[in-house]
This record gives sequence, C-alpha cells and structure tokens, in this order.
Amino acid sequence: MKYAHPLLIAPLLAAPVLAQGSDECIGATPLVAGVAMPFMTNGATASAEIWTCVDQAPDLWFEYTTTGTSGEVIVETCGSTYDTALEIFSGSCGSLFLLDCNDDACSRQSSVRATVPTAAGAVYYIRVGGFGGATGSGEIRAYEGESPDCSTADVFEVNTDCSNAAPIGDGLYADLNVQDVDNDYYALTIPTGGTLEVDISFFATFGDVDLFLWDPAVECDTNVAGSGGAYLARSITTSPAESITYTNATGAPLDVILEVDMFTGGACNDYDMEIDGVGTVSASLGSAYCSANPNSTGLASEIFANGSSFVSDNDVTLMAVGLPTFSFGFFIVSDTTGFVMNPGGSSGNLCLGGAVGRYVGPGQVMSSLGTGTINLGIDLTAIPQPTGAVGTVVGDTWNFQLWHRDGGPAGPTSNFTNGRTVTFN
Repeated sequence: MKYAHPLLIAPLLAAPVLAQGSDECIGATPLVAGVAMPFMTNGATASAEIWTCVDQAPDLWFEYTTTGTSGEVIVETCGSTYDTALEIFSGSCGSLFLLDCNDDACSRQSSVRATVPTAAGAVYYIRVGGFGGATGSGEIRAYEGESPDCSTADVFEVNTDCSNAAPIGDGLYADLNVQDVDNDYYALTIPTGGTLEVDISFFATFGDVDLFLWDPAVECDTNVAGSGGAYLARSITTSPAESITYTNATGAPLDVILEVDMFTGGACNDYDMEIDGVGTVSASLGSAYCSANPNSTGLASEIFANGSSFVSDNDVTLMAVGLPTFSFGFFIVSDTTGFVMNPGGSSGNLCLGGAVGRYVGPGQVMSSLGTGTINLGIDLTAIPQPTGAVGTVVGDTWNFQLWHRDGGPAGPTSNFTNGRTVTFN
C-alpha cells in the first residue's frame, strides 16, 4: 500500500480531548499524521479569506508539516456531525495560495489533497468551515500517501462474488484493494459460540467502503440482496474505518461470507483488514500436487477446491486462477494421479492417470473472461468418467485439473493447471 495507515502505525495515538483549531490562520493548530483531532466551529468567526467552493462560514485553522518525501497530503473531516467544507493552502498566513477546496467527498463531509514536495518539512494550512454557513463539531485528520492503484490486483483478486469467496482466517491483511465494479468476498467459519471481529481501515477521501456479513444459506451479496438484505451484521459509516462483531449462537459451526463493499460509485480504494475469532484456515480443500508450466501470462495457473469435503453436503466448487484472459477451458477428473509431459503437443503437463473424465456438458466449457479465472460447482453424485457419470462415496479420492487453450510464440497451444487431490468424508 502507498501509505502508512493508523491501523498499522498509530493504534494507540489519540488527540487531546479538548483539542480545538485556531480561529485565525496565525496560530493555526498543528495536526499530527494519522491522528484524529476533534473540533467545534460553533462560536468561531468567519475569516477574511474568500471561500471558493462554498459560502462564507465560521471557520477554524490548522497546519500540517510534512514528514515524507513523496506522494500527497490528504486532509479529511469524514465522520463529522455536520456539513463541513475544507480548504488547503501553501504559502504563509497573509500570503496563502489555494491548492484545493472541497465540500462533499464522504457523504456531507469533506477532503482535500496537496502534492508533497520532494523534501520533508513543507507546511500546509487547512481551513475548516461549513456549507451554507453551517457550524458544528467533528474531527479532522491529515495523512501522507499516494492515491490507490487499483490497476494492480491484490492477492485475493479472484474473490469477486459469494460463490468464489476466498477462504481466510485470523490475521492482519495489508495492501488489499476494492473497486465499485469488483467488491471483495471472504469465506470464514465461526466456531460454535465463537465471536468474529473484523476491522478495516482506509482513506475515506478516495471512496467510502462498507462491510457486510452474510449467511450464504439465507442470502448473500449486496449486488443481489441489496444493502438492506438479510445480512447478519453490517458497518456502513462514513468514517475511514468499519468494524463488525458477530457471535455465532446457532449451536454449530457457521459458514459466513464477509463482503467488503465499495459504496462510492465508480471509485476504488486500498484497505487493511484485521480478522479475529475464526482461527487459521486452509486455503482450499485437499492438497495441490504435480507442477504446472507457465502459460502466456508468464506465470503458472493453479486449481483450488472450495466448499465441503463431506459427501452428504454435495458442496464443492472448483476454481482455476492465473489463466490467460478470455481463454476457454474445462475441468478434468480421475481417481488416479499421473504425470504426462506435454501430451499431444500441449505446453503443459497432464497430472491425471487412468480413466479421465471431462466436464464438457452444457455450460461447463467456460471462458476465463477478463479475470483469468474459471469456476465450476460440481455434483458429487455425477462425476464424469469415460463410461458414464459415477457417484462419490465416503472415502473416495478424486483428482482434478483444468485444461485450457493458450497462445505462444509458435502459435495456438494449450496448457494445464497443477493438480488438486481431495478425499471425501
């Protein structure tokens, strides 16, 4: 991530309870990076400087001195209790140069930015006012960083809906990103009587991010159920952090889906996430085996199996990731492992032996589209084999792989993922 967020660097810092900005530029109150400072404009006077984005209003002044050497200074009043306005200036009191003015960036609250010079120690002056002369109380924060780069996928990029949510356990996960067109979904299991705690933090100035917790057996995904659906819990404030706490009182382990939702239309944002209460988890059912050769992306593709290893649940989704975009492929299966290098001139390795079945029925030959992933929910009562579909019984082991088309320097070719072996209970 391009910045040092309070979740990582300053969890114990707090502004003085009675902190208050100065009524004039001279004597402006210093801000500390990442620390929220409370303020109240009630009783303040309007400064002589003319606002460019709102009408004149009672205002307070702050100053911020840079500590870094690149990126931006971001100042925000997100989470305040009234309709704020912000301006940021370079220069000095009496000779100010306006850099940015903002009224509404995070709901009715505000954020402004300024480019940080190449040397630390630059001083910026910040004025807090209100829309239409509004006054009230709030909090102001200043950060240094860079705008989020959502063109680079994070490590969980395939978690694009509830059906392919990424299994995740306790821990701190940094450098994640979410987009309005690509919310993030995580699969967790809350132990019987256990309490799940989730915290995310982000720069609200780049876009508002919300949290939803779903029971997928009931309803899932704001894109399907809406933000008012049958969620287990949600956190939808306008502050730069969201938190959920949920206790499993069902009397059994509970599989849930955590959705990180980009609320601001068309926006993207970086975020850090901390999970507690579910323990560690395996990234997939079964285990990987065999090796995959790099495809035209320059990387080797992988296969995962999510869901339940219990035959009675009949709940398994195969997922292939790291594929070339817009490449057609299908899953194959066998009860025997094997290894054949470059079968039929392929650029990959076949990791199955014996009788090999193919998932080539209606809707089972799929494109990786623009995400480079292919997902397929399989029916354990009808595993394809050359002589016809067979059912899975307790104790069976099935081995899976994905074959896909690809292109290379010599022209069209094909390739395979690695193998995934799963024993069913």
